[in-house]
Amino acid sequence: MISFALIMAGISLAIAFWIGQQIVANAMSKYKAVFMHDTHVGLREIFVFIDITHLWPALICLGMGVAFMTWFIFDSLVLCTILATSTLVIPRLALARAIRNRLGALERQLPDALLAISSALRAGASLGNALRQITLDAEAPLCQEFGLMLREQRLGIPLSVALTNLHLRMPCESVQMTTTLMRIATLSGGSLASLLETLSETIRTRLHIHMKVDVLTSQGKMQAWIVGALPFGLLAVLSVIDPTSIQLLLHTAIGQGVLAIILLLEAAGIYLLNRILAIQV
Repeated sequence: MISFALIMAGISLAIAFWIGQQIVANAMSKYKAVFMHDTHVGLREIFVFIDITHLWPALICLGMGVAFMTWFIFDSLVLCTILATSTLVIPRLALARAIRNRLGALERQLPDALLAISSALRAGASLGNALRQITLDAEAPLCQEFGLMLREQRLGIPLSVALTNLHLRMPCESVQMTTTLMRIATLSGGSLASLLETLSETIRTRLHIHMKVDVLTSQGKMQAWIVGALPFGLLAVLSVIDPTSIQLLLHTAIGQGVLAIILLLEAAGIYLLNRILAIQV
């Protein structure tokens, strides 16, 4: 009877292990597909054209290296899992940040570009010639986006569709107002030069307000960084003052659980702070 129970327990454990392995494998396969697609699209949006075929194997090797290093130093399965998983998430966060920075750079370039287009229109140039001149004189990312829009026109795509594609690539309010204004002006007529000057002043005012908000919230952001770094700073100080307690924190199950909770709360705090600041801005 005991042997039969042991056999059934072994079979149950084997089935549970197989099911868990299948769930993890399917989750990794889906995440790989999403990761590779988002990375390819994101890099293409910021005009970085590189082969990412070996990116996923490199990340897997990096995650395994981080896991082994963490296991060797802390002897903690929880920390190994958290840090190894973070190696698969951090590249997506870095790419998203690069896209946001590029979008912000384009918004800062728009007011001067609109004034230049307005001046060219008042001098008698067509909208196409004015856009081509901006493409030649401006810096990235404005020259890249406007250049792509002009290339779409040369391929036979209507200007309204090219402007819509520009807004889809750079989804911000300033680009939306610019493309909407150009579409309406080209279809219905009107003094496009005056409208562009007014829009340039409006966008410049909005940017000034955003920069003012950044200045007023800079102290809160710095306080958030300091408070977030305090647990790690205290850990470093206590490792010198009381290394025995730190050994218990790093090499016992309860201590490792506390460290895992601290890391999760830190990540949740960073996420919520970014959401709050994004809503305010």
